Amino acid sequence: MHSGVKSGAAAAIPALQGIVSRDFFDAIFEQSHPMYVARPDGTVIYANNGYASLFGTGRSQRTGSQILPALRSDHRDIVTRIARTRDVETRQVSVETARGTEYYLSRHFPIHDQNDGFIAICGSFINSTRQVNAESKLRLEKRRFLDITRAASDWIWETDVNGNITFISDRVVQAVGQPPLLLRGRALTDLGTFRKEGSGSSKAETAMENHVPFRSVPMTIESIDGETKVYNLSGVPVFNEKGRFVGYRGTSDDITARLAAENEASSSRADLEKAVREISHKNLQLEMTAKKAVAAARAKDEFLATMSHELRTPLNAIIGFAEVMGLETFGPLSEKYQEYVTDILNSGRHLLSLIEDILDIARIESDKIPLELEPTSLRNLVDDARILVQKKATDKGLDLSAVRIDDDIALHVDPTRSLQIIVNLLGNAVKFTPEGGKIGADTEIRDGNMLALTIWDTGPGIEESDQERIFEAFKQAHNGIYSRGEDGVGLGLTLSLKLARLMGGNITVACEPGQGSRFTVTLPLMP
Repeated sequence: MHSGVKSGAAAAIPALQGIVSRDFFDAIFEQSHPMYVARPDGTVIYANNGYASLFGTGRSQRTGSQILPALRSDHRDIVTRIARTRDVETRQVSVETARGTEYYLSRHFPIHDQNDGFIAICGSFINSTRQVNAESKLRLEKRRFLDITRAASDWIWETDVNGNITFISDRVVQAVGQPPLLLRGRALTDLGTFRKEGSGSSKAETAMENHVPFRSVPMTIESIDGETKVYNLSGVPVFNEKGRFVGYRGTSDDITARLAAENEASSSRADLEKAVREISHKNLQLEMTAKKAVAAARAKDEFLATMSHELRTPLNAIIGFAEVMGLETFGPLSEKYQEYVTDILNSGRHLLSLIEDILDIARIESDKIPLELEPTSLRNLVDDARILVQKKATDKGLDLSAVRIDDDIALHVDPTRSLQIIVNLLGNAVKFTPEGGKIGADTEIRDGNMLALTIWDTGPGIEESDQERIFEAFKQAHNGIYSRGEDGVGLGLTLSLKLARLMGGNITVACEPGQGSRFTVTLPLMP
């Protein structure tokens, strides 16, 4: 027996059959979307072929002279629920067909007779595969656009027709120190000051007045904590489908470091040209110029110690010239000078990696430092580290003869990070050991799979209450070796501990005031 719907609500199927023929009834509903009509107990009283072919479960039930498919379990649950609540339910469902995964928007509603008596539940299914796939593709394209935008710029922005910010990405916090929520509704020019041209106006503001694109216009931004940065802003006008101007959208890039490097390079070139002219015409001023250069170099070193971004340019020059010297492009070098060139290259490359670590200090805090674990020689690591600290040790008259590994051991570590750890531990020992002291290294195999490398010294030691404090970032002990005013920002031990733990190891300290210090780093052995 069949059942149908009358005037959007419902009427009993016999009433419809009294008006139209059964063949006409079947023809109408077979052309409809997949649908079913079921009694409150879940018995199917009508289901067209669309529903049977889409959701047929292999089971069937006989109703009168008709064999109808049984409801799918989730549809039966919906019928049971509507029979109890008399509410309409709408949901998205997915179906595996021969054409692949298809999506249908289903609507399940109660049917009432002419006397408003509840008699059945009807469910219809409209194919929404194209819409779902389009929405999914749109989400993927939006994510792709955002990923590309984030990779190509620091932050993105949008304004309305009046130049007020309607959207700005989260990374703007790095520029102004305020969250995007507080910036929406403010004028774009409130963020900072565009660089003016000869006419007295900026290229960006002129372009925005004329509704034309602009590119790479510097804007100086001062954050709430007083830090000043320079960003290159680029933007394009946005028009609606009727061609009416509705605002701007664009990107920004932090060029503070680049400008500083360019200014430093320009200043260095000017100083060099001046020095060459003075040397050419005034040989008598050579000694004075040399003294000025030494003083300038000392001031430069102190400045670059806290400005890691600006270290790249001169450091790359050092590495480049050392490589040229190593190739003997302008003449042969003695064996001793070849050793010096090799030491310069090794030291320069290692220092460059340390600068990158400083720039990535945020990733250290979130334990997202990338590691490349590989077989590594402990002897080579200790030898390289000793070379890097040898000069400072020699200047203080320290004995490094005990810093050696007699029996080589293969580690399973990141060689660059491991060298950084050992250099930090040796550097601290050299820094805080008095003149004429001694520094050494001991090894021990623990648990069959870990190496314990201990760097010991004859320095003043550390108070027990400060032994945990020295591993905290930017912290120094109130008493002991870390209160002696030595240079450094207090990141060496923190960074070393993080790196050791990321490689599966650890760093501990054992010492007493006046008895020297023993820093032990554990690292995994090769399996």
